[in-house]
Amino acid sequence: MRRQMVTRHNIRQLVLLIWGTQILKFKPDVVITEKGLSDLACHYLSKAGVTAIRRLRKTDNNRIAKACGAVIVNRPDELQESDIGTGAGLFEVKKIGDEFFTFIVDCKDPKACTVLLRGPSKDMLNEVERNLQDAMVVARNILKNPKLVPGGGAAELTVSATLKQKNPKLVPRERPNAKSLVTALVLLQKETSLKRKDIISAFVSCIGS
Repeated sequence: MRRQMVTRHNIRQLVLLIWGTQILKFKPDVVITEKGLSDLACHYLSKAGVTAIRRLRKTDNNRIAKACGAVIVNRPDELQESDIGTGAGLFEVKKIGDEFFTFIVDCKDPKACTVLLRGPSKDMLNEVERNLQDAMVVARNILKNPKLVPGGGAAELTVSATLKQKNPKLVPRERPNAKSLVTALVLLQKETSLKRKDIISAFVSCIGS
């Protein structure tokens, strides 16, 4: 049994040496993996002057690849020179509070970035994250479709003014309905403090009158 365990250990060492050689021939500074990394593999990489980061989330790994211009590979024997990300400027580890954070900054042509949020409590951080996400979605929509609808009741006032202007041109039986709709839109613009159900009730009463 002991001979078998020694043999397995030697085979494992040989495999790690082969994989390490395949990685180190490209002379990387940092190796990042989503899976685990044994202490023996970390020892080989550290001995060659390579920093290893393990158990990274897939989403974070994709962002790092976009920021550095790297290509994620599944096996060391599939690694090519073109897969190595050379766009990173500086790699450093900082301690913020009680946790350590890894920073990859000064990238040449980054396609992704990370926004670090700090706050007094977890609830506050969640609220800031939601607000930031909404703002980023608004910015994305403006870039994709550069059109804005002003708030503060401007849309309702514009529709009501247009209906009031075109009301004389409508047929007689449609004019009362258009007038009621104008009144309802003006009410919606003025009564911003009303609850949703109260606004709907007032709107329906104006239309029905």
